[in-house]
Amino acid sequence: METANVRALCFSIAIVFAVLPWQSLAAGEGSEEADKIPALPGQPKDAAVQQYSGYINVDEKGGRNLFYYFVEATADPAKSPLILWLNGGPGCSSFGIGAFQEVGPFRVDTDGKTLCKNKYAWNTVGNVLFVESPVGTGFSYSVNTEVYKTIGDNMTTGDTYTFLLKWMERFPEYKGRDFFIVGESYAGHYVPEITTTILAAKNPEFNLKGIIIGNGILELKEEQRTMYDYMWQRAFISDSAHTLIAQSCKDADDASPLCNAAETAAEKQLGNIDWLNIYAPTCHDRKVMPTGSNCVDVAHPCAEFFVKAYMNSPQVKAAIHAFPGLKEPWQRCARGRYDLFHFGDSPKSMLPHLKTIIGSGIRVWIFSGDMDSVVPVTATRHSVEKLGLPVAADWRPWTADASGQVAGYVVEYKGLMFATVRGSGHMVPIDQPERGLVLFSSFIKGQPLPKAPPMPSQ
Repeated sequence: METANVRALCFSIAIVFAVLPWQSLAAGEGSEEADKIPALPGQPKDAAVQQYSGYINVDEKGGRNLFYYFVEATADPAKSPLILWLNGGPGCSSFGIGAFQEVGPFRVDTDGKTLCKNKYAWNTVGNVLFVESPVGTGFSYSVNTEVYKTIGDNMTTGDTYTFLLKWMERFPEYKGRDFFIVGESYAGHYVPEITTTILAAKNPEFNLKGIIIGNGILELKEEQRTMYDYMWQRAFISDSAHTLIAQSCKDADDASPLCNAAETAAEKQLGNIDWLNIYAPTCHDRKVMPTGSNCVDVAHPCAEFFVKAYMNSPQVKAAIHAFPGLKEPWQRCARGRYDLFHFGDSPKSMLPHLKTIIGSGIRVWIFSGDMDSVVPVTATRHSVEKLGLPVAADWRPWTADASGQVAGYVVEYKGLMFATVRGSGHMVPIDQPERGLVLFSSFIKGQPLPKAPPMPSQ
């Protein structure tokens, strides 16, 4: 009996010590050194990158824990700015999408196991912090799962602010550092909301210099109203379908059976297209390949499935310090938890927030890929025009490479810069990575976008 008791006691102690590190991380008691990632599985051997990941507890009582991934700048990280990247959704992963499909140092190859370098990574410009927000997104989680039913913009903003304060306690060298916030899609809400919170707090730890939003949801009603017009203008739906929507739908909020039937009829005409980039190829084979293909430069239409396979690898989860108690596999977007149209206390318009931010004097840029039907560039232009800002520099083309090809168009207002990215959909760093990096670099440096050469004379 004594031997059995001793064995039971030893087993219990082993369990406690096995669990304690994760409890510590979940309680927000981690450290910069503990969060360091020596190397990711499948990472190129010659990749010199300093990277970290882990959890910050933003609510001890409810057990809300936000997962982050942080990568230092490739050059002079001690003096480079801190950049917060936020994806939208709501509930889409800034880690799996933002870091591994868009602007992070690596891309996932077609085998779902191997990583290759992203030559257009944004940590060439600064230190980039990716946060999976709100809780329930990606590896972020809440012990009290009931919170998933009530979360909205306000809680997300409060959690993000708490996260930043605690993250800077873990990484104190970034207190007072030049700080920029970047976001896309529904982060058109997150970015203005966390920015106004930071501005109101007047905390010297935040040396906020500017924000930049890509294909952001600023006025959902405006974007919904414009979506079918955008499709019709590009000959994706018929004249009759477009006319039927105009006759059947009173406004963008119209949820009547008549309006829904008209919109459904129009959508059936579209066929299998990607609404996020109406000219991009769609994915037809969601399986990973037996071997990688050396990460071709062109965005693969099935990339999200390669990323999903990578994120759910036990080796990857161990390397990034993912909480082992998570019951569900990692998902690109938490669609079962959050709904864009019923997301808590989501404001109808972010223009009041933008006006406050512009009035503060910090740098404000908004950009749009011109092939996105979900948040059409025309809708964003309408929203920007409503701000009533005087034009400081008129509409012109800009370029991103030595060839002088038109990369998009830009107009400078007093207090805000608006740019389009030619040939891109909803996620510019995926569709046009070089143009996205040039745009972002110009924003960080506070420089005008490079001018495209004039049209040659005939």
